[in-house]
Amino acid sequence: MIKEDHFIVLGGHKCGTTSLHSYLEQHPEICLPKIKGQDFFSRMGNRNNQLFRKFEDYIASYDETELLKSKVTGEVSSVYLYSDKARQLIKQYLPDAKLVVILRNPVDRSISHFLQTIEIGSSDNIDFQDIFSPAREQEGVLRLSFYSQAIQKYLEEFPKKNLKFILFDSLIKQANFVDLFEFIGVDTKFQPDTSAIMRKGGIIDDKSIKIINYLRSTIGQVLKPLTTKEQRRLMTIKARNYVTKKIEVPQSIKEELMDLYREEIVKIQGLTGMNLSKWLAEKPKVID
Repeated sequence: MIKEDHFIVLGGHKCGTTSLHSYLEQHPEICLPKIKGQDFFSRMGNRNNQLFRKFEDYIASYDETELLKSKVTGEVSSVYLYSDKARQLIKQYLPDAKLVVILRNPVDRSISHFLQTIEIGSSDNIDFQDIFSPAREQEGVLRLSFYSQAIQKYLEEFPKKNLKFILFDSLIKQANFVDLFEFIGVDTKFQPDTSAIMRKGGIIDDKSIKIINYLRSTIGQVLKPLTTKEQRRLMTIKARNYVTKKIEVPQSIKEELMDLYREEIVKIQGLTGMNLSKWLAEKPKVID
């Protein structure tokens, strides 16, 4: 059975949830599901979903041995924030859960999302104006940075004390976990290894990709008897991060996006009570 102290990270998308999952699972007092990114509450009951058809399947997704050793249980999702279905099912099955929302500057989030959707081998090939195209909008590149409506819905259905809003920069970039650990009820002195960014944004040229693939297939086999699968996975991630180049975003694009999101940022600030004036004042920078 999952713990009475249960937390759910709701998202948002491209706000560091993949890295956060890897950091949380290092904490000895936290038990996460055996399946990463299961997004149970947005998939439950789907006809073609063979894994999660009923709430008992959610409970079964936690390892019994790990449950006995842990103090709290939790889950990390990048999609729950935007999903009406997920919100309603969480309210139905886990109304007392502690809910965590990771908020990233909408401008930076959209650019990071945009770069993820395109195949690039050089920064010279990027048409940043394409971020405003209908094709990118279908992928939610701009839409998923409008957090306020989703936040409002959660605040209407859950006690405000059950919700914690945390900024991407302090959590992922500065590795400051004290507020989060205090909120979910675990040892705040624990510091996870944050040396590996799970999905670093940027570009990797074709030559570097070939080198990474070679290292994974050949050297990986040599190291296999000496390392665990997780260690080899982290080696590959760190190697990819090393050859990933950050991208300078044109100032005109950043300014256009800021014009789009300025009113939204003010709304988010009002709903969460957070001081987001830094977002409004930030100047164009490299995106990672």
